[in-house]
Amino acid sequence: MKENFIFWFIFAIILVICVYTIILVRFFLKRISDAEKRNIISQNNSAVMKLRFQAFERFTLLLERLSPESLILREQNPKITGYAFHAQLLKVVRHEFNHNMAMQIYISWQTWDKIKTAKEKLLMLINSSIAKIKPDSPALELGKIIIEDAANEVNQYFKIAVESIRKEMEEMKI
Repeated sequence: MKENFIFWFIFAIILVICVYTIILVRFFLKRISDAEKRNIISQNNSAVMKLRFQAFERFTLLLERLSPESLILREQNPKITGYAFHAQLLKVVRHEFNHNMAMQIYISWQTWDKIKTAKEKLLMLINSSIAKIKPDSPALELGKIIIEDAANEVNQYFKIAVESIRKEMEEMKI
């Protein structure tokens, strides 16, 4: 009976040691796993932050390139008619916008909406300006009308969109 008791006592001690070891190993493995998860999340957040800042840069550049004065000065061609210039401007605006569209996933929908509004107002300005010239008028005349009319309203939409980008960037830096 005494031998039986010693056997069960030793068995119980070994069992307690094994259970304690398993609990300890599991605890350390969980800590290591949690640390790895935090590291991966941190790396992902860093990558997303870089992409967001890149999106802010690209949309700011887009708005600068599509601002009426910049667009007209960059695309101006005195050798073509106003109607050909009109078609060229519409094509350039749509191409520039579509080229950067994928980056919208990295900015807020409010900022994206302001960027789209600025683009739409620019297209409306270009389309309304063509009605103010004769079919054989030079491109310079259309460019002049667009720049003059942009000062009234369209430039404000571009400023609002850029301010929204800056505000969103400031909020991200916190």
